[in-house]
Amino acid sequence: MKRKSTFLVLVLTVFIGAVLFAQEHASPKKRTRPGYLTEEETLTVELYQKALPTVVTIFTRRLVFTEEGPQQTDALGSGVLISPECHVLTAAHVVSGAEEIQIRTSDEKMYKAELLFSEMRADIALIQVINPPELEHAQLGNSDNLAIGQRVFAIGSPYGLEFSFSAGHLSGFRNFDRLYDGTILAEFIQTDAAINSGNSGGPLFNTKGEVVGIASRILTASGGSQGLGFVVSINTAKQLLALEDRIWIGFEGIFLNWETLSRLLNQALEGGILVQYVEKNSPAERAGLRGGTIPANILGRDILLGGDLIIQIGEQEACHSECLVRAYEQISSMEKVPVKFLRNGKLMETVIDVSKSRRNFLKK
Repeated sequence: MKRKSTFLVLVLTVFIGAVLFAQEHASPKKRTRPGYLTEEETLTVELYQKALPTVVTIFTRRLVFTEEGPQQTDALGSGVLISPECHVLTAAHVVSGAEEIQIRTSDEKMYKAELLFSEMRADIALIQVINPPELEHAQLGNSDNLAIGQRVFAIGSPYGLEFSFSAGHLSGFRNFDRLYDGTILAEFIQTDAAINSGNSGGPLFNTKGEVVGIASRILTASGGSQGLGFVVSINTAKQLLALEDRIWIGFEGIFLNWETLSRLLNQALEGGILVQYVEKNSPAERAGLRGGTIPANILGRDILLGGDLIIQIGEQEACHSECLVRAYEQISSMEKVPVKFLRNGKLMETVIDVSKSRRNFLKK
């Protein structure tokens, strides 16, 4: 009896394995386009088919610091190929702090990628496929040439459902009073096209198939889409990627005034920048700057302690917000930026080489 049971289990195991193998390697179902589509439906279907090869799913792996210690987590987002060199535009929060980045195209091929640029405040990032193959890329539109009420389309991977399509309207333009480097206003486009977790970083298209925005966030009470999605306008992204006259250092920090520094870190300083995250493959990482590792909540704000405390950038001390503006004005034309910082109470110095980050990624 035992021999029969063992034989039955073996047969079932082989059978189930064969079924799973067949499902995994089965050819995708072939579908035909119905002949009764309206002209508008036909244009929408053709737009999706044309745009699909340019959209990618982004997979990241990063270390998250919790009260239990560092934990490795995997996350998923979306992006869009924008150049023959396989540059991928996405949202900064999709790739921020990622140790590993991979993309998957609509033909299910996987490629490793690296971060080139990230601006958290405007929620825009640029990554590039390592050893780029020949892939199709999307055309960038003009987000200043849009009208409230026009049709727009989003493609992304909400909740991991890759290459999902949603349609809606352009609902408004918002800026939330956000500035990048004191000069560029980060403009957001409001849309009622369904945007959910996993859509972040995915493209918003106009009816010409041009990218007019990059999905950033939603306002929701339920956690799902409620018709209040926000995408970073493509013109904002273009301005951020034209770095010829500006620099990218590659870290996220929080300015602390003298009162906070004295109470929190027991430091008698007018002000300082507490480094939170250092982007991988950035000038800041190559210069040796370190981010925080200890989660804390200060005055209702979540921050990471334990990172470097920057007290001087170039020749300018980090005394208050106006000092930081002056510091940026001074270093914007520099190739190498000297930085003084405290690490474990010890004064240290480094030089951040920003010469390679001074480039226009949109130039052919």
